[in-house]
Order: sequence, then C-alpha cells, then structure tokens
Amino acid sequence: MFISPASENDIYTVALEMRKRDYEEIVCMTWADDREDLAQFLVKHLVGHENVYCFGDDRPVGIVSYVPVRPGVWSLGMYATPRFENVGRYLTRVVIKDIIPALDRANAHRVEALSISGYDSVHRWLEFIGLKKENVVPGFGRNGEDFITFAYVRKPNTNPGVRWRKPGEIS
Repeated sequence: MFISPASENDIYTVALEMRKRDYEEIVCMTWADDREDLAQFLVKHLVGHENVYCFGDDRPVGIVSYVPVRPGVWSLGMYATPRFENVGRYLTRVVIKDIIPALDRANAHRVEALSISGYDSVHRWLEFIGLKKENVVPGFGRNGEDFITFAYVRKPNTNPGVRWRKPGEIS
C-alpha cells in the first residue's frame, strides 16, 4: 500500500470513480452538475496544497487532505473509490501515526470536518480517529442537505505532543 503527494491526475481519476455516497456528500457543496464537473472542481481546489495525498494499493483508491483554513484551524477531507475497503485500515494508521502528529507540529488548535447527515460509517470513522460531533448545520448543502460538524479542539495550554491515544481520544 502507498501514500504519496496527490497529482492532478490522481485527484481527477479518484474523483471520477468515487463512491456514490462520497459524490453525494461533496457535489452538494459545489456548483458542479456531474462527476466530470466535480472532478475538475476538486483538481482546481486541491492541486497546489501541500497536504493533499493519494493513497491506494496497486493503484489510487482515495484522496486525503488536511489544509489550513486560517491560523491554527485545519480542514480534514477525504474521498475514495469503492475499493476503499481494501485500504481503509491503512489510511487509518496513516492518520493516527502521521497526520495527527503533523497537525500537532503545525500548532493546530482545531481540526474540523463536515459530513452529510446519514453518512454513519464516515461519522464513526471520524469519531474513531478522535474528532467529536459538535453540531448539525441545517440546510448546509445546496439542496438543503443537513451536515454535521466534527472537530478536534486542543485544550488551552496543552503542550506539544498531542497524539491519538485510543479510539475516540486525542490528547
């Protein structure tokens, strides 16, 4: 299995083949009309960011990103093809062992992710890696879809060295 900086082609190809539920979740937060439009949108918005990675087995399966939104605040995102089941555990290990420490080194005091209501498998995964459900954002999608905000918020005066401790706990 591999993880490497995502190329324009990786972002585009995975976007075209992404899981149906990932497509539904992401497209309703854009102006895109179809998979092709969405793939082009994702390339435009993800290429050039330092922390956008492609992961997979013998070929690209998913894209994971963590990008700064403003000082100390980062947005976590991911989409994948139906082959995600083959590499999901690998990605989880990468998040726990590499991405969480990288966010700590970047002095992130907040890491957030938005997910469409009803995408329970993703919600369980976000909670497993340590993000907590904060609130429902009614009507966040372009068709009135509700979204849920998940976040890790560093406790004030916490020293560097924050890491994943166990399912659901970062400290």
